[in-house]
Amino acid sequence: MHEEKYDVCIIGAGVAGSAMAAYLGMHGVRVVVIEKNINERDVMIGELLQPGGVEQLEQMRLAHLLEGFDAQEMEGYALFMEGDCFQIPYPTENGKQVKGRGFRNGKFVQQIRNYAQSNSNVLLLEATVNELLEDENRIVGVNYLSKEGKEEKRIYANLTIVSDGMFSAFREQLSENEKKVSSYFLGLILKDCVLPFKNHGHVIVAKPSPCLVYPISIAETRMLIDFPQEEAPRKSAELSAHLLQTIAPQLPKEILPSFITAVEEGKFRVMPNHLIPAKPVFKEGAVLLGDSLNMRHPLTGGGMTAALTDVRNLGERLIALKDFSSFEKINEAVQGFYQTRHNQNATINILADALYGVMKNDDLKEACYNYLKRGGTYAEEPVSILSAVSRDKNLLLRHFFAVVFCGIKDIVGWMPSVKKIKRSHRLLSDAMDIVSPLVMNEKPGLFTKYSFRLAEKLVA
Repeated sequence: MHEEKYDVCIIGAGVAGSAMAAYLGMHGVRVVVIEKNINERDVMIGELLQPGGVEQLEQMRLAHLLEGFDAQEMEGYALFMEGDCFQIPYPTENGKQVKGRGFRNGKFVQQIRNYAQSNSNVLLLEATVNELLEDENRIVGVNYLSKEGKEEKRIYANLTIVSDGMFSAFREQLSENEKKVSSYFLGLILKDCVLPFKNHGHVIVAKPSPCLVYPISIAETRMLIDFPQEEAPRKSAELSAHLLQTIAPQLPKEILPSFITAVEEGKFRVMPNHLIPAKPVFKEGAVLLGDSLNMRHPLTGGGMTAALTDVRNLGERLIALKDFSSFEKINEAVQGFYQTRHNQNATINILADALYGVMKNDDLKEACYNYLKRGGTYAEEPVSILSAVSRDKNLLLRHFFAVVFCGIKDIVGWMPSVKKIKRSHRLLSDAMDIVSPLVMNEKPGLFTKYSFRLAEKLVA
């Protein structure tokens, strides 16, 4: 049997796995990456990178990988609701506006893979991992089958990083995660679409749930339409009718021609939107990374930013080891990563699913829209969190409940009534039902736990 030994073995060469290989390889770590398909990916996920993600690449000296493949600069967001709209720019740092990127995920991943492979410390194999090797309760490597499928091979590594995506084959062995499908996105490519706000993400606060529109190349615009149901939407005459009769009238007029053409072409893609809180079980010699570890609703485009934040966090700890022969030091690095990652990614995770919950609630989404439309700090601070420039969880929660109480004020107005008070109580109760479990998923402190438990009892 073929056997080799490396410092690190990475299962999966998506954004997180490839970026980790590139980052470690730059610093002299011997890495092997095993990916079952090294062809350019054609997917509708991971196409929007927030400025906070760009910053992580800059800190790892990998930002040059965003150049040379038609990635589009993103300057902020525009919100649309019932014929009204407004714009929120990304925040500024040192007098300069930060920017995100919209792009084809497959092209970005190929950029990272090619750069990683250009380093003599990194080997990329096209193969399928079928087993994690274990010796004395420690993961010591993997069994894999080459693309040709003729010979099972074995690779040993001091650390195995499992980064095989949302449908991870090894998540159950290394975590206590409970995967939940919160909705489905129907994806369309709008060709030569004229956006009302150039180089912006467009959020259409539609009924029954939101739509997201953003550029991914100079001639292509991605549109994602949310379907809040238990089963994936299927291509049919009924689906086309829904898109043209229910969704189309709620879209900005500039988008309509490209949207109608895309619906008539019928080239739909469907993706489940997962909620997977990070609940890893520590196992010596292994660590989860990327979507294998943690997922949130993609409405805010925070997935790649969270993943790259984790790559930098874990990568810095591994690079600092210098010597991978010490299992004790590797264990400390992995445990340190698991213990601290919530501090950096809690705001991304909470905001993503909280905002999606708000957008499904008529009173809350109207309150949110009106709150952000006020401008000033009402919009600037929330978008700093959305862009992941700010990771301040307390700031996020302050704005979340400010939206709630603004909604209550709008409902009650100057003439309170029993009906209005009941409706306001329901809004507050719905808001707690949305945000409380999300906060609890992110390892809150004792004070936060107590406060939310008490609030839940008060509004019950």
